[in-house]
Amino acid sequence: MRSPFFVLLLAAALLGCDEGVTVKPEAAGAQGEVLVVMDTTYWNGDAGVAARGVLEQYFPRLPQREPHFRVAQCTPKQFGGFLRNHRNVLLAEIGPGQDSVVVQRQPDRFARGQVVLRVAAPNTGLWVKALQDRAGQVLSAFDDAERERLQERLARESDQALGTSLLSQLQVEMNVPGGFRVAKQAPHFVWLRRDRIMSGAGLEHNVQEGLLVYTYPYVSDSTFLLKPLVDMRDSVLKLHVPGPDPNTWMITQRRFEEVDLMPLAQDREVDGAYAKELRGLWGMHGMLMGGPFISLTRVDEARGRVVTAEGYVYAPQFDKREYLRELEAVIYGLRFPETATP
Repeated sequence: MRSPFFVLLLAAALLGCDEGVTVKPEAAGAQGEVLVVMDTTYWNGDAGVAARGVLEQYFPRLPQREPHFRVAQCTPKQFGGFLRNHRNVLLAEIGPGQDSVVVQRQPDRFARGQVVLRVAAPNTGLWVKALQDRAGQVLSAFDDAERERLQERLARESDQALGTSLLSQLQVEMNVPGGFRVAKQAPHFVWLRRDRIMSGAGLEHNVQEGLLVYTYPYVSDSTFLLKPLVDMRDSVLKLHVPGPDPNTWMITQRRFEEVDLMPLAQDREVDGAYAKELRGLWGMHGMLMGGPFISLTRVDEARGRVVTAEGYVYAPQFDKREYLRELEAVIYGLRFPETATP
């Protein structure tokens, strides 16, 4: 067995092979967290209020309010050591030393896999305006980075057997996390499910996560309108996703009394092609049960079909944002093979 000292010597030798190359550490920090680097005076004033207002705005279409990101703060002097390697950094530079307003995305600036978003302005008012005017871009920069990190992990740790099954059954490639099983398989439809016992508040609770993939013929672009997508989803759910009790099945929540709960629809681009994302709430016809879901619908042009992949979460005792983030990474990673698989 090689000693730790030998391993250290070997590492030093390898690093010494190219003295001009600086190896950056891996990004660290909790998933779903953003570190704001800002002087305390600004943090306690309008700039801090603006930063928290953008980063902590509610995550869309969750049954309970959850912030988009957890937010931590340190001063520029404190921004060193392990803090410098944080996965998501909002770097605030405010003062007369800044000649103009700058909003700049800097990937891998201090660590591999890190995203630094530098926002600079000569004064607080201009800084706040720059951040708020680009709030959507700020959230997207960190959201995209979180999804890419999750997809990299999924590529290393996915269930190969389930991936092969999906390829054979539906002609799609998708990295499925470990622990999922096939709950139902039918022509043009697969339901994967993972049940886990998680601890919270001193008790143990069941958490259910599901992945659905279904296909149908492409007829026209009207397929991507909100109501047709929801109608198709509900028809598939009624047929294939029963609830735990007799005569119950999953549905899309459309309204509660006077509150409009129709899913939020967003146009997306995946691999250079158009896609439609839905974020909404699911329920169970005939019983009280529900949670959030996210779906992504695309056209497989080579096969003349529409493909929808979605993830849903049932975790009544827990926050759901990070569960949904992982499922989002899974469905955004779905790909169509170039050739048919027997």
